[in-house]
Amino acid sequence: MEPDSSTRTGAAGSGPPQLAVLSRNEIEALCARAARGAGRGWGLAEEAGFAVGWLHAQGIDGATALLAHLEGAARSAWRDLCPVVGPGKWAARGCNPICPVALGAALSDHCELPEGHLAGGLSVSPASHPVLVLPFLSRVAGILGEAVRMRFYGGGIDIGCDELSGDVGRLAGLVEAAFTLSPGPSPAGSGRPPACSYPQTTLRALGDLARRTTVPPSARSRADAGADTGDND
Repeated sequence: MEPDSSTRTGAAGSGPPQLAVLSRNEIEALCARAARGAGRGWGLAEEAGFAVGWLHAQGIDGATALLAHLEGAARSAWRDLCPVVGPGKWAARGCNPICPVALGAALSDHCELPEGHLAGGLSVSPASHPVLVLPFLSRVAGILGEAVRMRFYGGGIDIGCDELSGDVGRLAGLVEAAFTLSPGPSPAGSGRPPACSYPQTTLRALGDLARRTTVPPSARSRADAGADTGDND
């Protein structure tokens, strides 16, 4: 992947930040590898890729939010980023905001269990870059067969299986936020979302993280490359 390609960006030079247009598959793969390079297990890294890909399909830049979260959580112990699950309220373990990907995956796993029931309202302590939770709430809506309403300070969003409506822009601008979840009305359709583009600085930084998953070249790695026998038969 070469996000610097001139076929995908504007002209070089001074002015507004250059933006690149990637496919959903490209941004998902890049973000999954970046999350893995930042120390997440492959399962959670794939969930991070899914989240950014889902937001991409909605015309929302989740890649920049994911990068900011990974950079902000770099020095935190993993157990301190995971939610403490309990009926009616999910809390952070300490003073750090909850990882939105770990939170979203846990919401998906618990939505049919007593600890994850939304009928009476579920309160969630501050999560980092909470826009990244939206794709998982869409998954929860699909599992439960009903839309989910997310309320946070200053706004609210209704999320269905593959659509959403409400104060998405406001949520996307929050570095962290507490919120409540409950069953909600089906979101009003907003038509085809705009194509999503990404700042070059974001893609380069994600690429740097992704490269941590590769093996540095060495004489041994070059010698071990390829098959031991010919393939001319």
